[in-house]
Amino acid sequence: MRSLAGAFCAVLFPTLLAASGAAADSLQVVHNFNGLDGQAPTGLLQAANGLFYGVGENGGDTKTCDPDGCGVIFSVDAAGTFTGLHVFEVTDGNAPTGLVEGKAGTLYGTTMLGGKDEAGGSGTIFSLTSAGKYKVVYRFTGGFTCCDGASPNGHLVAATDGKFYGTTMNGGAFRDADHGGGFGTVYRFDPATNAVTVLHSFSLADGNGIFPNGPLFQGKGGLLYGTAREGGSGGGGTVFKIDAAGNFSLVAQLPGMEPLGGVIQTRQGDLYGTDDGGNSNGSLFRIDTAGQLSVLNRFDGADGKGPSFALTRTADGFFYGTTQQGGLLDAQGGAVFRLSANGDYRVLHSFASAVPQGIFPNATLIEASDGMLYGTAALGGAATRGTVFRIDPADLGPVASVSVHPATVNSGSSVKAKVKLFAPAPAQGLVVMLRAQPGPVTVPQSVKVRAGKTSATFTVSTMKIGAENNSRIYASVQGQGVRTVIKVVP
Repeated sequence: MRSLAGAFCAVLFPTLLAASGAAADSLQVVHNFNGLDGQAPTGLLQAANGLFYGVGENGGDTKTCDPDGCGVIFSVDAAGTFTGLHVFEVTDGNAPTGLVEGKAGTLYGTTMLGGKDEAGGSGTIFSLTSAGKYKVVYRFTGGFTCCDGASPNGHLVAATDGKFYGTTMNGGAFRDADHGGGFGTVYRFDPATNAVTVLHSFSLADGNGIFPNGPLFQGKGGLLYGTAREGGSGGGGTVFKIDAAGNFSLVAQLPGMEPLGGVIQTRQGDLYGTDDGGNSNGSLFRIDTAGQLSVLNRFDGADGKGPSFALTRTADGFFYGTTQQGGLLDAQGGAVFRLSANGDYRVLHSFASAVPQGIFPNATLIEASDGMLYGTAALGGAATRGTVFRIDPADLGPVASVSVHPATVNSGSSVKAKVKLFAPAPAQGLVVMLRAQPGPVTVPQSVKVRAGKTSATFTVSTMKIGAENNSRIYASVQGQGVRTVIKVVP
């Protein structure tokens, strides 16, 4: 399960925090969790009634799920009015993953664990009516029993046929000596009958991937797209598609990648996804309609680390997402970012444990009816148990660009670089933090743009090297920033 409670160990960049001060961008906390009302919140949605609904992976009643609780369902409005709707016990589910809205305002969701009267269990599907009536509508029998699913990790997706579709991380018809719990499934849930039908069981033998962790996405032609975390013949995860009848096919191999968040599809048919990265920092990728894989960003830590949830494409045409760690202020804080279709990248917010806005962003961002992006942080906040937050996607911060001229330099030499602002610096001037990584490049810790000016220059120095290197130079204010690339040649 993705719960991060108890796993936090902050590593700060104190110099950056001291120079930048408290975060001053548009990110605002809507609700601080205290544990009893939930913790490690995730899976936000905005329902037809305008309210935001979500779940806490933990929290609530700790009696049956000691020490953190089995989780909660909650609602909150844009003003922060919070209502607890259900507290899970192990018999009705443990570790909820998210929600989807059905007919008449009824919410449906899954839990990764729980569901057995004698405790334990392999997860559930549940419903919660608009009147607040909670019901377990399906109990997964477990991965060690062929051929049901187990551990539904991604939330349900409402399809155009009126049914819900999802994935289980374990279970299914195939297993081996090392994976007795099964390799996972794609399933359909019919809310009219509460019946679950397994549409596909993943197998290690075919190289199409195993352990489908993320949610599905219904794209063009009604096809459902998803990701498998590993088991691909290319030495990583995979992207697959499946129709409502269970016809399954591979879209692409993801060599060296370990996706957790699934993919989304644009109107043009391209697929965009996130790669958690496993032992690396992760990446963002695109698969075009010909099945060609392109890496749009490889994270280096300063721009984030570990993107674990799906991208969100908004009306402005940009993609927005989060990383659970990294950023420009705190190595384990996390970041909110913006990505263009051609790979241009900007950090919109860097989380830091020193600032009570939360850390470890823990859900796919949603574009709400007020034009803001809403999300959750698994930890941090006023009571350290996580937050619901919102951020204005139009708030790009003061730094417009950073550039190096020329962009290719001989190693051992120095070159001039320039920071540009969107607007003239205030009366006291504006200090812009600088950072270079990785590689043989050094920059000053900061550069000051003088009052009334919109730019400032600084010197980039390089070390003598024997092989070509590409390094990134970041320019930021209070955790919002942009970057450029400098090529250093022997």
